[in-house]
Amino acid sequence: MKRKSPPFSIIAFAISLLLSAGGYAQKEASGPEPIGGISKLALEYYKINFTPEQRKLLHDRELEFIYFIDTAGNPGLEKINGVSDQSILDSLQNVTGRLPRFHPYTADGIPENAIYFMKIKFPGYEEVSVRTLYYNTLPFKRLRMEDFEYIHKSGNRFDILIGGVVNTFAGRMGDYLSSGGGMKMDLLFVGSGNMGAGLNMTMYGNKLLQNYPINSKREQNSAPPIMLLGLSLNKALQKKERSEFNLQLELCYAIQNVTPRLDANDREWTQLRGFSPGIVCNYFFQLGNNKVDCSYGNPSIATHNINFHGAIRPVFLNLREATGIMAELGISYRLGNHFIDDFRLKPQKGNRQ
Repeated sequence: MKRKSPPFSIIAFAISLLLSAGGYAQKEASGPEPIGGISKLALEYYKINFTPEQRKLLHDRELEFIYFIDTAGNPGLEKINGVSDQSILDSLQNVTGRLPRFHPYTADGIPENAIYFMKIKFPGYEEVSVRTLYYNTLPFKRLRMEDFEYIHKSGNRFDILIGGVVNTFAGRMGDYLSSGGGMKMDLLFVGSGNMGAGLNMTMYGNKLLQNYPINSKREQNSAPPIMLLGLSLNKALQKKERSEFNLQLELCYAIQNVTPRLDANDREWTQLRGFSPGIVCNYFFQLGNNKVDCSYGNPSIATHNINFHGAIRPVFLNLREATGIMAELGISYRLGNHFIDDFRLKPQKGNRQ
């Protein structure tokens, strides 16, 4: 039964072609032989950084190398059999200058020129997902951007935005509510084509200038809170490496608590409900440098940004006096989490603890 060689086996045979005028079996011969052994010679070829496409061409392919070894033990690569791709041949030929020297062929102690043959087979590699790879590296390394040869953003990112706002009203609503402020939070996913979508929530506290004309004897809140909760769609109009200007459409469910709710069973309290569309302009710019992060088990790039925005929001609640237009300005912290689709660690950083 024929024995199958393992993937990393090196099949080598060293047969010398003697260029000698006299003497046959009577001569005591040795060599040629690479200094350090056949493994050291083959290692120079395994160390070549082939592209993934070249790796596929070489997978499980046996290559034959033919060398001319001179009397000083210097190897010269004469021929490569088993592959025809010129870029691969060039890469294999380029390492000739780094090959170890040989113990030359000697006959009766006299060095002679010889020919040396070597066969090697390039191994195949099991595909390992980026997630598995990063799980293996994350517990042992604190990776930084400079640890990567390259890292490529996929174009998708997830943003979390938290900040403060100031607002004021025009129309009937402005007769009942003063200028004030509040806070907002957005969760946004941005994909291909610089288009994004997500959720937004904003809460405002504006002092009551006069009571709403409602049928209730209960005292009204001095600053009846307003909450907007809805969906966001955005499009980047100008995008640079460290900044972006985008336009965002928000479609929100709107509520305003006009009177306090005393308990969970209270049916006498007044809450206004309605709808509020909004147009929001965002401009944000990055603070500091990119940071390596991890999202759902995959490597990602985290960016810290300052976001400025302005918005116009018509508000339509189920009370005529609580209808108007809200103008809003705000500043927020924006955490960007950029997903990546390809990366490579620097070899010297691969084992850094």
